[in-house]
Amino acid sequence: MDGQSAGAGGHEPGTNGTAAIQPAIQASWQRCREVYGVAPDTPPPDPSADSVAAPSTVVSAARSLAADITRTDGVVAVAAGDGRVAAVFGSRSAVALAGAHQLAPGHDWSENSRGTNALGTALLDGHAEVTGSEHWRGDLADWSGAGVAVAGPDCPRPCAVLAFLVHRRPLPALAIARLHCCAQELGLGLRRRHDDVLTELAGSLLPQAADDAGPLAVIDRRGRLVTANEVGRAVLGSSARAGALRLAACTEDGCPITVQPIQHDGQLIGTLLTTSTDSPPAIEAAQAPVFRVAGIHGGHILLMAPAEIRVAQAEGKTVWLLTDRGRLRALNHTLSRLATRLAPHGFLRVHRHCVVNLHRVREIAPTFHGRFALVLDGPDRETVAVSRRHLAEVRRALGL
Repeated sequence: MDGQSAGAGGHEPGTNGTAAIQPAIQASWQRCREVYGVAPDTPPPDPSADSVAAPSTVVSAARSLAADITRTDGVVAVAAGDGRVAAVFGSRSAVALAGAHQLAPGHDWSENSRGTNALGTALLDGHAEVTGSEHWRGDLADWSGAGVAVAGPDCPRPCAVLAFLVHRRPLPALAIARLHCCAQELGLGLRRRHDDVLTELAGSLLPQAADDAGPLAVIDRRGRLVTANEVGRAVLGSSARAGALRLAACTEDGCPITVQPIQHDGQLIGTLLTTSTDSPPAIEAAQAPVFRVAGIHGGHILLMAPAEIRVAQAEGKTVWLLTDRGRLRALNHTLSRLATRLAPHGFLRVHRHCVVNLHRVREIAPTFHGRFALVLDGPDRETVAVSRRHLAEVRRALGL
């Protein structure tokens, strides 16, 4: 019998000497043999020099748990979601003994590294009890352990695992029950805090966003939209996973989307999406701030210089822009507010439903009763009627 077909005790999987092996252990042994190719006598890997990221709330809970259930000289260990040990708690002698078997911070206890064990197998199965010769590796045959995975907030994979391990002793049933309760409470607490952090963040950031600041949204780890302003919702739809983020910048000044990770308790819980309207450092930019109008077309947000817009028209509560890039729906603007913002750029209100870029007027077309219409320079030569109320103002502006 070779090492690839036997467990820690040298027996065939499924026998454990005289007792039957539980199905979960059989499945773990099969993974070790056929998937990972881990031999029971393979030397353990060296510990990682990188820091191990496990939620601090899980580490704190493990410390408290150890004070209650380690009277049998066992240890409570915490491993991150990748199987690396973050902390080990217990009496000084128990922690030293665990360290002699590489159960110490930085060591990898994932199943593909250490074979069947309470920490690594629990990360895959959600929970695991591994006693004595049920371990795949022979150097762990004197240990017994129970592990429970801690569910990550809004994440299908565990963010950590808690385990109670004893050396040459049976596992106390009370300690196993306490371990399961602790892991369940931690999972619920992490999810509640995750939701609270995202809600607080969205509530504090969104009111500060200017109407024309560009896309601003908060998404969770699964890409689901938590909250967004109008531009962010236009880009992402009802779900941030509905399509790729696309922001078509104007040829002169780009406004790239900035992706900022949101972390809590050392874990990534979401992402903040916004745009940067900072121009490249230049004297002209400092003296004359760049102004852009945002419009949406075909799922794209287009940022346009005022010169690209010929006319803005209101239809109900929607403002449409006739531009050099086609007809777009304006974002974050009523017609009155847009008229005010565009006035310094040569735009004038010619009708209660229409604002025109006077730089794009090419002809004056008389109509009747002394009134006239403006013919624009677009490919369709749009004609915009001037209302009686605005006739005098338009005449003055055009020098008529």
